[in-house]
Amino acid sequence: MADSSTNTLATLQDILAAAARIAQDLSQDSLLPRLLDVFARMPAEDRVTILDILEREVDLRNLAKDAASTALGGPRAARVNPNARLYLRTADSDPPPYVQPEELVQAVIRAARVVHRAAGRGRDFRALWGPSIVDGLTRLDPEERESLRNYHRTMLELLDESEPPSGGIPPGIPPGIPH
Repeated sequence: MADSSTNTLATLQDILAAAARIAQDLSQDSLLPRLLDVFARMPAEDRVTILDILEREVDLRNLAKDAASTALGGPRAARVNPNARLYLRTADSDPPPYVQPEELVQAVIRAARVVHRAAGRGRDFRALWGPSIVDGLTRLDPEERESLRNYHRTMLELLDESEPPSGGIPPGIPPGIPH
């Protein structure tokens, strides 16, 4: 009976040692927090599909790395595609429905955060997105483009208005409310 409890204790010690090694390895990976942050922000209904895509692509890359570089070695995934897309972009030709002010505010905040994250990673907004944005803007008629110009002029004015006095709270935010 003592042998069985000794074996159980030894097995438990092995499991704990393995868990400690895994935790140590994960804590030293500086990219893991970014990966977890992206996963947490990902819509729940998209997660399985995106994980399937990632698993397939990583498996293909690893197989290609391990394959001999011969004509019979199979597909060669030589490098990562930094321009790969997981979501299909569509442009509806129908006019958008009326948007509630709260929806517009949330869309503006989301767009500002996307631009901020891209800039924080050293990405040049104009070089990275400029050509696609210009392509999209060519699909607008002159009245829509003028509305967009007016929107951006107004947005710059509102951005200036939202600047807090040095060290203060932005205007329009009641005291005690997080901003």
